[in-house]
Amino acid sequence: MRIRRIRKEHAFEGINATPLIDVVMVLIIFFLLVGRLANDPASGLNLPGSTVGQRQDASNVLIVTVLKADSAGAAAWVGSIARVMTEGTEVPDAASLEQIVSSKLAAQPGTTVQIRADRDLPYGSIEPVLRACGRGGARSVRLATEKLR
Repeated sequence: MRIRRIRKEHAFEGINATPLIDVVMVLIIFFLLVGRLANDPASGLNLPGSTVGQRQDASNVLIVTVLKADSAGAAAWVGSIARVMTEGTEVPDAASLEQIVSSKLAAQPGTTVQIRADRDLPYGSIEPVLRACGRGGARSVRLATEKLR
C-alpha cells in the first residue's frame, strides 16, 4: 500500500528572495560609504596640483592632514588659520605630533610621513608640521598633490 504525502503550500514558495537580498546589500554598502565620507573632515581638502610625481603605496604611511581652520579656531602652534589632524584626531601641539610620529616609527620602522595640506594654506602653516615630523624622527616626508591633466 502506498502512503500519500499531503503537501502543504507555503506562502513564500513562489517568491524569489534573491533580488531583494541584492538590493539590501547595495543599500548597506551605499550607506557605509556615505557615512564614512560624511565623517571625514579631509574629504573637502583641495590638494595642490603637480605634473610630476609618482603614486605611493598605502602601506607604512602616516598621513598628517593640515586643514583650514573653521570658525572655532585652531591650535596655536600652526597659527590661527590651520589645524592638524592625524588618524582621525586633531593634534593639539607640536610635541603631540612628534610623539605620534616617533611611536609610529618605533612600531613600524621605515614609515613614510605623508602631509596632505590645503592648496590655499601658506607655507608658514605647514612648516611647523614639517619640523615636528623631523624632530619625531621621520626620515621620509612627502607632500601629497593632485595630478594635473
